[in-house]
Amino acid sequence: MLLIIDSCLCEPPSEIACFRDITLCAKSFVFEDVILRCPPGTRSMYWDWLKGYGAHDFVDYLIRASEKQRGYVMSDSPPANIVVDRISCENLSYLVSRLRSCG
Repeated sequence: MLLIIDSCLCEPPSEIACFRDITLCAKSFVFEDVILRCPPGTRSMYWDWLKGYGAHDFVDYLIRASEKQRGYVMSDSPPANIVVDRISCENLSYLVSRLRSCG
């Protein structure tokens, strides 16, 4: 199963350490691959961003928003399985519990 995270959830106001925790938990509990979905022309920018902060370890692929992948989606707007405006310490336990319930 794939976890697809919209790229806007790895940048502020999200906390990059919490983003990394989410990807770690996703890979540990349920998901085979974690994919970051990026707007066209931004994949290398997001990869550099994640790598610069050490948050790339558990991200397997970066895809364009136009590429169709089936999986569990975390986004800031519907339709998504988890709709959240940021990944932070305040909602980290909620997000982890939602990911664990997928298994």
